[in-house]
Amino acid sequence: MKVEKKYIMILLLFIGYLIVYIDKTVIGLAMINIEKDLDLTPQHVGYITGIFFLSYSLFQIPAGWLNDRIGYKKVLLLSLIMISGCAFLFGFVGATISLLIAFRFLAGIGHSGYPCSCAKAVSSNFSVDERTLAQSILLSSSGVAMVVGPIVVSYTLNSIGWRWTYIDLAIIAMIVVMFIFLWVPNLKKQETANVTNDAPKISYFSLLKNPVVILLFIAIFGVNIPAYGLMAWLPKYLVQVRGLELEWAAYMIALGGIAQWISSIGSGWIVGKYLKNKEKMVIFVSSLISAVCIWLVYLNNNILLSALFLFIAYIFLMTSFVTIFTLPMKWLPSNIIGSVMGLVNTGGTLGGFVSPIVIGILLSTDSKTMSGDFSYAFMFLAAGMLLSALIVLPLKKPQD
Repeated sequence: MKVEKKYIMILLLFIGYLIVYIDKTVIGLAMINIEKDLDLTPQHVGYITGIFFLSYSLFQIPAGWLNDRIGYKKVLLLSLIMISGCAFLFGFVGATISLLIAFRFLAGIGHSGYPCSCAKAVSSNFSVDERTLAQSILLSSSGVAMVVGPIVVSYTLNSIGWRWTYIDLAIIAMIVVMFIFLWVPNLKKQETANVTNDAPKISYFSLLKNPVVILLFIAIFGVNIPAYGLMAWLPKYLVQVRGLELEWAAYMIALGGIAQWISSIGSGWIVGKYLKNKEKMVIFVSSLISAVCIWLVYLNNNILLSALFLFIAYIFLMTSFVTIFTLPMKWLPSNIIGSVMGLVNTGGTLGGFVSPIVIGILLSTDSKTMSGDFSYAFMFLAAGMLLSALIVLPLKKPQD
């Protein structure tokens, strides 16, 4: 693929990733209004946010397999079309807890195809040395989405309501679909054959016993416990416990997004250039620092210091995530990357499924106010990063 086409592809995939991450991140803010509008309990909120990651997890492996069979472009388009349709239905006809849960479950199916298809596109069109930076650029969209999403959505929630916020998101997603259809190229058959012939044949089921895949599966599960637990519950914590206005809570969440963006770009470049073959130590140290800072967010009574600790926590959380997520592209053959990334990312989405529901249970009280003890919630979030740090210690690069 020509250099110019590579960059166009990365730009469009980045924009698509923005839609994907905004759809994930705005739910925490939107649920504040939805909770009041539909008279929901904390457990209901946990189920709505958690069920999304259940379907996301269940369909990661089929989506990865589909990428290796029909190509990344078709899966990209199918994913974004489904995300758009579910966002529209969520806003337009989401009137009961059952409908909201159903639409978020279906949205999770749509989301399941996007990360592995992007990884497949990167591994198919970039050299091994270029993949970490290319993938980290795509993952940096999470930081941009956390900056843009909360600020814009806090305004739209107050001005046009949560229903029209989701309908507008659906329209934007369909516009992105058209651009990807027109400008993202398919991998040519000859190029596909070259990629396949250069790599050894590995059975799909052997991946389930591969120690690299298993350990990275657990590691990214741990990282996504705080990543998605904070996404779902931090807005409510800041508004209902720390007493911030919705707009100020959005700014604090956006600060975390800036940290994620800086980290995803910076860590991808630093690890790829200076810390090659030291990825295990990067994950271990970064995860430990993030765990400590997450706990300090809760312990500190000064909101400015809490914001600082949150910023640092996201810096090192994203460093761990990017390093874990890009490691298979450097250690494993290109012809199975779609399947591998589907398996590994399933661990991450399972973390996203478990975390909101567990926190909802930890915070459940007889009343419908957020009066539960958040100390257990923050312990749980920090424990996820600790798990990620410890599980990578036995990780070893496969022999060529």
